[in-house]
Amino acid sequence: MKKKFAVLLIFVCVMLNAFVFPSFAYADTVYGWARIVKDSVNLFADENCEKTMFILEKSYYVEILQELDRVYMVEVMQNKAGFPSILGYVRKIEVTPTEVAPISPLYPTEQLYVTADSAPLKLLPTPSAENVIVATTTQKLSYYGKLTHYGKSWYYVCCGGKFGYVEVSNVSKPSISLHPTPLEPSQPVIKPTEPTDKTPTDDEKNNNKAPASEILLIVFVVLLAGGLTLALFLPGNKGKAEVFDTDI
Repeated sequence: MKKKFAVLLIFVCVMLNAFVFPSFAYADTVYGWARIVKDSVNLFADENCEKTMFILEKSYYVEILQELDRVYMVEVMQNKAGFPSILGYVRKIEVTPTEVAPISPLYPTEQLYVTADSAPLKLLPTPSAENVIVATTTQKLSYYGKLTHYGKSWYYVCCGGKFGYVEVSNVSKPSISLHPTPLEPSQPVIKPTEPTDKTPTDDEKNNNKAPASEILLIVFVVLLAGGLTLALFLPGNKGKAEVFDTDI
């Protein structure tokens, strides 16, 4: 009977270790979205913010994929037909994060038309850069953002699955209105500011006590199981248990 009880306790300890402790160490990280609430917010190609891809459209959202020291790694677009999603980085201080799902669309899905005889898509926003593809008259281009480089304006677009920069003068102008959700700079979407009174509420006290009580319970069960195991399996105790069983 004692042996069965000890085995049961050991099993309980193993299960607690498997399901309780990982919940403390590997809690899921909750990200969300970042809203573009300022003018001229750059989408960078690298986390060091050294290369700007284009300027993000104000009032719209990007999805946060990872939080780093000073930046968020984000996804632009929702991978709709003709608008493949792309990855980039934004500075934390330039956007407003929120865990509440935004109203659709997250980002404008504007299509431009080639108005010139041809419009080369450049690898970089410079006339001398390599051509990625050459679009022809009336061909549709998916718009992502605008960038001014050395006094010349460019649109960052996608054509036939290829991304590149096209000169503004060669295509139609995008017509982008503000996102349906009003901008409220005075009422940030991020979590409310912490109160100056640091006295914890009753709920906070209870939340703080819960993990400690669970840990104490686990420690108690582990110690109890360990003591019973030693008592049952030490050489001296093993002999006594066998004689007791024989007499019965």
